[in-house]
Order: sequence, then structure tokens, then C-alpha cells
Amino acid sequence: MSDSAIITCTVSNAQPCASKHVFALVDVHLDVDGVCFMIRGVQARHLPSGGTSIHLPTYKDAGGMPQPAIELPEELKQPLCDAVLSFLVEERLARTNPYLAI
Repeated sequence: MSDSAIITCTVSNAQPCASKHVFALVDVHLDVDGVCFMIRGVQARHLPSGGTSIHLPTYKDAGGMPQPAIELPEELKQPLCDAVLSFLVEERLARTNPYLAI
């Protein structure tokens, strides 16, 4: 078994949002060494500093607190966030600027 895998990340379906924090939602198709899955509702948020933060989807638990709907290892999370920001820049929904990956 290999310690490395080929990962392909495709971002699509940008949906601008007029919410208090989220300005866009996107879908991300991940192919991890031949195992494919879709993450819908990846959030792009404006930072007070003028940057952008990328957040994986969340849900509210029984107590009303937001919880991550999916957890990814850092090896996947950072490339996913990079791909989402690049896609949003191409779609003219964001500018290239410092951002935070969550």
C-alpha cells in the first residue's frame, strides 16, 4: 500500500448568497485515488480584514450549535480551500487576497 494518493478537486456551481456572513456557496467534487465524492454547500465568507474564508458545510445540532457536516484531514482541506478560492476568483465572486481555510 502506498503512502501517497492522487487527488483531483473540481469546484462548480457557484451560488452567490445575500446572507449576513456567507457570500457564496459552491460544490466540490473530490477524487481521492479513484474514490469519488461530492461536498455540497462549501461556504465562502468575507473576513473583517477584507479577505475571504472558506468553510466546509455545517449543520445545527440539537442544541442549535453549528457543527461540521464533514471533517477532512489537513492534507485534503488546504488544497480544497485553494481550489475554491481560485474558482471564486475566476467567477469574479472574490479577489485574490489573504484568506483563511477552516
